[in-house]
Amino acid sequence: MNQLKAIEENAELVINGVGRMCGVQLDYDEKSVEWLDGYIKRNRKDFDEKTVEKMTNILGSFLGECIRRNFGGEWKISENGFGIIFDSKNAVYPFAKTEKHLRNGSEDSIVGLYKMIPVVFNK
Repeated sequence: MNQLKAIEENAELVINGVGRMCGVQLDYDEKSVEWLDGYIKRNRKDFDEKTVEKMTNILGSFLGECIRRNFGGEWKISENGFGIIFDSKNAVYPFAKTEKHLRNGSEDSIVGLYKMIPVVFNK
């Protein structure tokens, strides 16, 4: 399976798995990113190392798809890792940000990244 297909499937897993399991209707929008931010805040301390790695991939895929669908850009690999590349000078890295939030807490909030994109990148 290629990486883009895996990202799409992971993002759908958040909507159809995590969302339904928690009784929330998620979509690729800011409200869903805010909910996911709270989900991480509420549950991160219960995650062991293996779960953090798995959740980084799943939740990072969802965050990235929300960004791509609302602000444009493309999934690409750069010298900084796999991320959403807007142009030759602007990119965000949803997997890295998700991992930081899972490990460090709200100081590395994913919703903070999401909300700064239109301000910083004029999207």
